[in-house]
Amino acid sequence: MKLYDAYMRPLDNLRVVVTVECNYRCIFCHIEGEDVGGPVKPGTLSPLLTPEDYYVIARAAEAVGVTKVKITGGEPLIRKDIVDVVGAFKEGAPGLELSMTTNGYLLSRLAEKLAEQGLSRVNVSIHSLRSSVYKFITGVDGLERAIAGLKAAIDAGLGLKINMVVLKNVNDKEVWDLLDLAHRLDATLQLIELHPVGLGARFFREYYYPLSRIEKQLLEAGARVVRRSLHNRPVYILPSGERVEVVKPYGNPVFCMGCQRVRLGPFGNLWPCLNWRGPRPSLLPGIRKGSIEERIIAAAEALVRVNMMRRPFFLPRIGDGDTSLASRHPSLTRLGIPKRRVYGEFLEELRRRLQYRGSR
Repeated sequence: MKLYDAYMRPLDNLRVVVTVECNYRCIFCHIEGEDVGGPVKPGTLSPLLTPEDYYVIARAAEAVGVTKVKITGGEPLIRKDIVDVVGAFKEGAPGLELSMTTNGYLLSRLAEKLAEQGLSRVNVSIHSLRSSVYKFITGVDGLERAIAGLKAAIDAGLGLKINMVVLKNVNDKEVWDLLDLAHRLDATLQLIELHPVGLGARFFREYYYPLSRIEKQLLEAGARVVRRSLHNRPVYILPSGERVEVVKPYGNPVFCMGCQRVRLGPFGNLWPCLNWRGPRPSLLPGIRKGSIEERIIAAAEALVRVNMMRRPFFLPRIGDGDTSLASRHPSLTRLGIPKRRVYGEFLEELRRRLQYRGSR
């Protein structure tokens, strides 16, 4: 079974914030859209969801067509039960592609255990290879620990991406150095534009660096371009094999039209977009009572409800001459929300299928 929103975008990706606590203080942190102002000191705001809850959520996510789960935070490795959380997702839905975003500070001692529990990939944030700049961005003198995390991930057999938020006059001259590191580690370098969300909104004008400048350099270096279905992200592949993925969400309707995800917070709430400021349906009322099938159905119903809220944050201005965009995305003209009857039929079929599944 597969869910689509009003713009015919599939829902196949769940981004899971397992904690808002973090041992870093990055100057641009947006806490994945959580309304807590910034990263929270470890030990002060514990998450509500347990590994058992994540098992139920994994079953529900698989039932509505989700195939990829990204675990993030805060810093997910802060959770003392993070290995159990990963294992619960994998036990609930063995077919899920399970990955994690981390600052890497604690990764060297956990990478092997995470891989054993079913984690397949990690994104490790390395925003600079200069210790002073790294500390300025993150608030922590942790570059060596993060680099050790990269190596531990490779030794554990995990796929690896290096995340770099590019900041004007801070680390924008280091892109090619990070690309060289990624190439030596057989990793992809993922360049991310600064978001005007959370703490990033305070410094957006000062530090925003348009990645189009780097894209031009990559093309001049002979890179070919392929696109991921998620966010229509361009991936530049250089003649020597280096891969650079570019994440440019701000003011980018093409990015929004390729969105295939919703977000789950550490307190059980769901929301459709990093920029979302509307209601956030909660999973908690339904996933801790009744039989396992009833709990899975309750979680699935919450995912259906949040899917009904999904819409691109940035919409193109159809009729302003960008006919290529309209032709690539004919669903852009579909502005009405699908009738609730469609979702009702979806849930009815979902319940019928789930009642034949065995309990844990």
